[in-house]
Amino acid sequence: MNAPCPQCAASDESATVAQSLVDIDRPLDEATRALLSSPPEPAGMSGAAIALFCLAGLLAVSGVRGLLTDDDGSSSDVSYRLGYTLGPFLVAAILVGVALAVNAVAQRRRRAARRGQGAAPTRAQWEQHRRVWRAAWLCRRCQVAFFPAATVRPDFPASPAIPVDQFPLWVATTAERAFGTTAPPLPR
Repeated sequence: MNAPCPQCAASDESATVAQSLVDIDRPLDEATRALLSSPPEPAGMSGAAIALFCLAGLLAVSGVRGLLTDDDGSSSDVSYRLGYTLGPFLVAAILVGVALAVNAVAQRRRRAARRGQGAAPTRAQWEQHRRVWRAAWLCRRCQVAFFPAATVRPDFPASPAIPVDQFPLWVATTAERAFGTTAPPLPR
């Protein structure tokens, strides 16, 4: 079922924005794709920090396994056995410290990059923007986006035709009107 375009009243060239972005038979040009793309998710933990935490966890599990294995202790001296038993835990602790430092540096860089763009949206605001984005439709014939009636919320009216270059602002504004948020427009 296609929604009729508010500009040309035809529904044969209408599809959701999400479908239009992945349509391989009729790809959109790069500028249009960039304007219609999904709002970027708020940054969480850095990938490098996640990898270091995982590696630290694996080493800790290896250390626990070493503690639980049966070792008669006759073949090595006490310092060697102590290092062999506690070494994985020490290295895991160092990796956790490095991961925390890497994540702090990444967050500091993100905050510095956002200073010129205003406040970053919260996770809840991003989810509302994403919900509105998923409700949007695109008319390929007119090259306009629109929100059919009741797609954002059951009581929400249909929108007029929205030029593609104004679409990101409309998503933010519609999320604010539909859900009562005062989120800043998401950066592109």
